[in-house]
Amino acid sequence: MQPTPMTLNVLRAGLQSILKAEESADVDWKKVEAQCRQIRSRLQQLGAPDYTDDFVTVFLEDAELRRADPEYAEVQHQRLRNWLDGSEILAR
Repeated sequence: MQPTPMTLNVLRAGLQSILKAEESADVDWKKVEAQCRQIRSRLQQLGAPDYTDDFVTVFLEDAELRRADPEYAEVQHQRLRNWLDGSEILAR
């Protein structure tokens, strides 16, 4: 029996958790990177929800870049917020 794909709600919750962690005053980058790896792994194993945009994969792979470049991080955070807002309607 095939495992079921990750739901959009589960993916959204994981990405919201990463965003919240990265926007905190004292970012635990090891934890953020671990969360990104965990979600990427689940997406690879279980498949992504239909509405998952390529940006989600890029975001999950770019934690190190966001850590090194605050301007890049802000752009990526805004793109993620936009994706989360758009996917909220579909997750209902």
